[in-house]
Amino acid sequence: MIEEIISESRNGTRPKVSEENLKLNEQLPHNVEIVDEIPKKALPEVDREAPILPESEPTNNVVTKQPKTEKVLAKGRIALFLLALLVIGGLGFLVWQRAATPKVEKASRRGGKMQVTPVMVATVTKKTVPIQLQAIGNVQSGATVSVTAQASGRVTGVYFKKGQEVKKGQLLFSIDDRSQTASIQQAQGIVAKDRAQVQQAMSNLAKDQGVVEQARATLDKDRGIVEQAKATLEKDQGVVEQARMTMAKDKGVVEQAKITLEKDQGAVKQAIATLTKDQAQAQYAAAQSQRYAELYKQGVISQDQAQQYATSSRATAATVELDKQAIANAETALKSDRIGITNAESAVKGDEVAIANAETAVRSDLVGIENAQTAVKSDLVGIDNARAVVEGDRAAIEGAQASVSADGGTLQNAQVQSSYTKVFSPIDGRAGNVLVTTGNVVQPSTDKPLVTISTIDPIQVAFAVPESNLPDIQKYADNGKLKVDVTFAGNNKPISGTLSFVNNTVDNSTGSIQLIGDFNNADGKLFPGQFVNTTLTLSQQPNAIVVPSQAVQTGPKGQFVFVAQFDDTVDNVPVVVGNTINGLTVIKKGLNAGDDVVIDGQANLVDGGKITVKTAGDAQDNSESTKGDSSDTSVDKKSGGDSTSSGNKSGKSRKNP
Repeated sequence: MIEEIISESRNGTRPKVSEENLKLNEQLPHNVEIVDEIPKKALPEVDREAPILPESEPTNNVVTKQPKTEKVLAKGRIALFLLALLVIGGLGFLVWQRAATPKVEKASRRGGKMQVTPVMVATVTKKTVPIQLQAIGNVQSGATVSVTAQASGRVTGVYFKKGQEVKKGQLLFSIDDRSQTASIQQAQGIVAKDRAQVQQAMSNLAKDQGVVEQARATLDKDRGIVEQAKATLEKDQGVVEQARMTMAKDKGVVEQAKITLEKDQGAVKQAIATLTKDQAQAQYAAAQSQRYAELYKQGVISQDQAQQYATSSRATAATVELDKQAIANAETALKSDRIGITNAESAVKGDEVAIANAETAVRSDLVGIENAQTAVKSDLVGIDNARAVVEGDRAAIEGAQASVSADGGTLQNAQVQSSYTKVFSPIDGRAGNVLVTTGNVVQPSTDKPLVTISTIDPIQVAFAVPESNLPDIQKYADNGKLKVDVTFAGNNKPISGTLSFVNNTVDNSTGSIQLIGDFNNADGKLFPGQFVNTTLTLSQQPNAIVVPSQAVQTGPKGQFVFVAQFDDTVDNVPVVVGNTINGLTVIKKGLNAGDDVVIDGQANLVDGGKITVKTAGDAQDNSESTKGDSSDTSVDKKSGGDSTSSGNKSGKSRKNP
């Protein structure tokens, strides 16, 4: 039907169809089926009747004039036809738009005719890369001191220049010290007088202490007598205890001998009982032997049986003899036990006599101790009297010394105030602007410093990292100090230092933790307040998958790379990236060592698109702009590698088919 409308429109019998609809009809023949399915009732008269033109319009195609009513109907039919044609064209365009895209992509997958994009590729490799954290740091002085005046007076000298390196203890300023010198001399005179009074009191104390020492000597002698008597008492008491122990031991020997006697008596009784039993068995065995011997003679039993009973009879007779010998031995042991008991009882009696003698000596020692202790008490009374005199002397000395201390404190205060007239550098560092000159009067109460000194070497760099990195920092910091490198504008050569401080609190407002690194700054390249790029190296990651950084792209679903396939197409492969070091990006997941990735020309690529790999000669025009990114990547464009973490959609790249 569409073909008829188009044909009639070209012949002038139908309204003209737009060129866009003609092209749509030619390019999408499959949409004709959709149009043909529209019922013919939608255009009941369009196929049978031609449009009626007004009478005033001459035309070669109109033979007769139509009535006015028919003209109105014809115009309505034309409007209805055009509206239906627009609806049909819109539906066809929508169907074409939805169906065209997948068919084009499918055609590209099947190798149909499509655009070929020239690209440059690089091979994914494995490499040992450092694990690093990067942040913006701020250089700060290890120590900054504001030197202020601590004494009033006129500045008489300035001994350094602004911006000069100064050493700890170096003289910086001098202040007029004449009033402080006069105060020192006055205080020294008062202290000298107080010290003379102390010496007089000490002389009296020395004399009275001599009396005390004499009384102490007598006391020591009498105490010596007491100690000697106590020692003799302890010795005699020890003799008593020793004698008692000896007696207890000898009694134990008696008891042991009695126990042995009882045991041996039991052994005698046991041996007699055994003898009685063995004698009865011997008599029975002898009777048996005699009876079986008669039976053997009568031929009732064999000779072996008769010999067995004869042997048994002899064995029991031998056992009886052994029992008799055991009884004799046991009786001999009994006699020895009785002798031992007698001897032990004699030793116990001797021990009782020795204990009585030792106790008599102890009583005598106690009388001697009482006499010596009486003499000691008398000596203590004499010492107490002498001490009372000494205490009076000491009170006089303490009073004189208190005066010396008070006046000495005044002297020291005057000396301290005098020392403040010389201002020395408290640290090694660089001096700032000199805020006073010779002739200025300074006061200690003002907060205005004379000069500010900051330590330059060594120097510190403070920086902050996210709190999520804190476990890694603590883990690797246990193995030793971590390396910190800094760079700044105008100096791309890293300056190395060591991590010296990890703050004890995470900043709640930023979720970061502050770190500080120490740096040697002998050349003065780092300056307090300067902002620097800080890199903290935690460890080394061996066999990391790396690609040039320009290979990694960012899309709506995250980061990805284009992987060149063996059939000269590319796959869009999602990746998980790590750190970026010297133009290389670590790929945690998604690629294998040996894959070819696109590093130039990604802007014109789509998933599954055709590519052609540019050679070095083809890329010569772009070498100046890409040299720093591609030549320093250390990625071999011809090397292969083992698969470690495949994320490739097809599983077959140019290097890993």
